[in-house]
Amino acid sequence: MNIPKEERETIITYNEAEAVASVYTMNGALIRKLEGLVESRPGEARRVKTYPDGAQEYEVPKKWVKVNAGAVLTPEERERRRERGRANRLAQLANNGG
Repeated sequence: MNIPKEERETIITYNEAEAVASVYTMNGALIRKLEGLVESRPGEARRVKTYPDGAQEYEVPKKWVKVNAGAVLTPEERERRRERGRANRLAQLANNGG
């Protein structure tokens, strides 16, 4: 099923009374991450439903839901990190015989 990106939603809901959050998503990366958590931590996370359009719904502990704004980087720091990443990739390729 080919669903436009504008309609591929992730919806996280929870309330003040319960300790769990509901995560409905069509995001492939998030589904893979949540599936890994379902497998590795079955007492904490569970898949609730699989929808015909490919969406998945999960229940996870509410304390796992975070909002992270990320670091504010200067252009110089961004460039330093970019160069460090390139150097790490080159070193990894050299170590793996690539």
